[in-house]
Amino acid sequence: MSIRASNLDLRMVQQFLAVAETLSFRKAAEQMHMAQPPLSQAIMRLEALVQARLFERSPRGVRLTPAGEVFKLEAVRLLNQASRALERTQRAGRGELGTVHVGFIGPAMIGLLPKVILAFRERFAGVELALHEGSSMQVAGMIHSDTVDIGFLVTPAELQPDVSTEVIVVDTLVAALPAGHRLSGEPRIRLEELADDAFVLFSAQGVPTLSSRIAVLCRQAGFEARIAQEAVQISTVLGLVAGGLGVSVLPGSIVALATGAVVCKPIVADAELLRVKICAAYRRDRLSDAAQAFLMTARLHANGG
Repeated sequence: MSIRASNLDLRMVQQFLAVAETLSFRKAAEQMHMAQPPLSQAIMRLEALVQARLFERSPRGVRLTPAGEVFKLEAVRLLNQASRALERTQRAGRGELGTVHVGFIGPAMIGLLPKVILAFRERFAGVELALHEGSSMQVAGMIHSDTVDIGFLVTPAELQPDVSTEVIVVDTLVAALPAGHRLSGEPRIRLEELADDAFVLFSAQGVPTLSSRIAVLCRQAGFEARIAQEAVQISTVLGLVAGGLGVSVLPGSIVALATGAVVCKPIVADAELLRVKICAAYRRDRLSDAAQAFLMTARLHANGG
């Protein structure tokens, strides 16, 4: 920006437009709530600044010069741009603009995030959402590398000390059985009743938190699960159960996805081990206004709210 352009203020442009639109210094002065002499002086300063005559003055009135016609077009654009800049800045300050990167595990997208995303987009339509799916371990890595602003995962995941967490949803593990399983008619199941079944489970490497939890539950029931197949994505596990490859233990939210080929049953076991806490994880000091607004929306919808 040149020194001359930096001396051009919006008040000066507004004064020019008032004269250009009324073609009268008297009417323009009234419109600007000022005396006529100061307005005439302001226009003279503007002409000196742009180094061109903007108005032809005569006893018959005022008219724009060719330079004035050009400046009028640019002045309208300038004021519109200034108004847009102010409005967008204010919206950004309210968290209504920008991009929020969200990491999530599959179970979070079943019960929680669809409601959060819908409510957020209705309130903050100008904010772009970038969604990144992964296991809890992968989502933790996204947070550490600043790939995402907020991650929804199951703790305990390995998180750095500066990462804050808060419980958003509490789910409960259930038994997922192929339709026609011998226990599919039971109201609830004890895990020891599945000791002779093949299991389709989360990969210990890809989903260590839930994998280790399920292993502990089986040991408490007196057996080691016989694993027929491992998978990372909850939809894959559900599909393999539907295909009759084995039984599984999954977060209860999958009931919403289960087809007639899969039957979900409550498990009789240690209530604390069955409880799955989906947490929001984030670096508090790095949250933008838009990311804070997304987090607040998630809190409002916690546990079906």
